[in-house]
Amino acid sequence: MTIPESRTPVRRSGRRGIAAVGAVLVAAALALVPAAAASAHDYLVETSPASGAVQTDPLTQVSLTFNDRVLDLTGNGSSAILQVTSGGRYFETGCPTVLDRSVTAPVALGAAGAYTVDWQIVSADGHTVSGTYGFEYRPAAGATPASAGASAPTCGVHATPGAVTATPGAVAPTPGETVSTSAPSVAPSSTDSGLPLVIGIGIAIVIVALVGVVIVILTARRKPPAPQ
Repeated sequence: MTIPESRTPVRRSGRRGIAAVGAVLVAAALALVPAAAASAHDYLVETSPASGAVQTDPLTQVSLTFNDRVLDLTGNGSSAILQVTSGGRYFETGCPTVLDRSVTAPVALGAAGAYTVDWQIVSADGHTVSGTYGFEYRPAAGATPASAGASAPTCGVHATPGAVTATPGAVAPTPGETVSTSAPSVAPSSTDSGLPLVIGIGIAIVIVALVGVVIVILTARRKPPAPQ
């Protein structure tokens, strides 16, 4: 059976429209991949002491563990900030150490009371991530409190030009935005990762593309047959 010539242009037009919309879908998907990857900042999964914990034993260090590798831009941990304070005094006794997914700093706590941990790191995607949490220190009777510092230890001082110096409250010189989190979490929130927004945009693009396919097919079928 021979297909009438009048239908051939219609079918070809419909196929071209579907192919064009398909190309748009592929391009949109490729554009969303880097956006999703770029928004996946590191997030805190564990701390020692834990957030809100009551510490009774002598503490020698504070440790943070993240879901992904922490970047050490200077090679000596000075691109990270990890401070332990109470009453406006500093109780970390050295600079942070970055090892894969963990950041630690040596400490010597003073009197009993509430302590605050302030931290800032460069996540695996190159963005600066920071946060804060607290814990309480209740040492045994007779424990000798350590002396505190009026300022945090000076870290990252080098003799080479353009070196990085991490000072209290300073922002590490890293590209991109700064994302703040206040407490450890087992999964990133929508404000941390931005993935829900990316997924929503992707769904919207797919819906619009599908509507376009339907319109192209219906328009192609309504075209008058080509003149003989």
